[in-house]
Amino acid sequence: MDRRVALALSLIGALAYVAFGWGTETVYDYYGRLGEAFAQGRWWLTDAPPWLNELVSCGSGRWCVVYPPLPGLLSIPFLPLGTALGQSLMARVAGGASASLLFLGLRAYGAPRSVAIAGALVSTFGTTLLFSSVDGRSWYAAQSVAMLFGSAAFWVAARGGPGWAIGALIGLAALARLPFAAATPALALLAARRAGAPYAPLLARVVAGGVPFAVVYVAYNAMRWGSIFDLGYLTLTQGDVFFSKGLFSILYLPRHLAAIFLEPPDLVEGTPWFLRFRFHGMSLFLTTPAFLFVFAGLREVRRSAAVAATAMAAGLTLIPNVLHGTVGFAQFGYRFSLDVQPFLVALAVTGDAVAGGVWRRRPSILFIAAGLIAVAINAYAAIAIVRFGYWQ
Repeated sequence: MDRRVALALSLIGALAYVAFGWGTETVYDYYGRLGEAFAQGRWWLTDAPPWLNELVSCGSGRWCVVYPPLPGLLSIPFLPLGTALGQSLMARVAGGASASLLFLGLRAYGAPRSVAIAGALVSTFGTTLLFSSVDGRSWYAAQSVAMLFGSAAFWVAARGGPGWAIGALIGLAALARLPFAAATPALALLAARRAGAPYAPLLARVVAGGVPFAVVYVAYNAMRWGSIFDLGYLTLTQGDVFFSKGLFSILYLPRHLAAIFLEPPDLVEGTPWFLRFRFHGMSLFLTTPAFLFVFAGLREVRRSAAVAATAMAAGLTLIPNVLHGTVGFAQFGYRFSLDVQPFLVALAVTGDAVAGGVWRRRPSILFIAAGLIAVAINAYAAIAIVRFGYWQ
């Protein structure tokens, strides 16, 4: 039964995302162009259009995409439709299909079927994953891909699956969004507790499963920059006012806290689109009110090792994001939350449906109401921004 539900959720999510974006494509097709280069045996682009201002020179007549490469590889099957539309469709399919893996992860985590369905639907239609995947520009496409493989890693860890598989899935997610690699020790802990296995050997197997993907990324850096280190990001930050303290700094934390908790939309009179979203972002809890249940879920940390490991995974993965020089703009909502969304959803359904360590069979009316409000906000945003460009 769970597999049929998972398949249905994937189909619903992917088809809905494609429908939301029908007839549109991104102009920021870094990954589509990178996929085309890969298909032709290159890791560099041969031209640098002026609107793709985050390409970095990596040799005479060569420009390199600074981001990790997996979304470019996944764009290849869609390239007959063009680099822009191909990248956009890849992001929509990946983001929408993540619903099934998150549902299976929530079931393995312990959530009853109806609770897991509610959590997966909130993730798919009530978070910035909807807009980000439908828009499909490079930064968003990477997070759609990371959400897909990150949800798979959470699922395997939550059911106590093999360490090598968890490590491989973490590696795949990190080849789209590097911060996801920080979840490694926490997902190993979750798997160890679920399997009743010693932590250290299982962590070693998780790390071993991720090593081949780390080697791929180091080799990719060596080809691009002539160094095993990721020099592309450092090049982009030079002279940028937002990175006055370097790529990462504790001094950037206040701007992220303000973005997560305080950023409102603009209210505009005289138009039916009276809410105008700022490309700087909007509070995570205004974007997805259902995430307020995360705070209730954290009360179970002392009672449940699974909840503690999930909270640890969210916290570790957020660290590189909240110390980053920018808060993720241009964006709707706080898009860095997508790097930890599988864990946030798990904590939110815990806060709603767990009392005294025991799961209720169904989500509460309050959680359903918060989820429906989240769906309305995110559907409104996706239509307003993608279709009408209604964005500050």
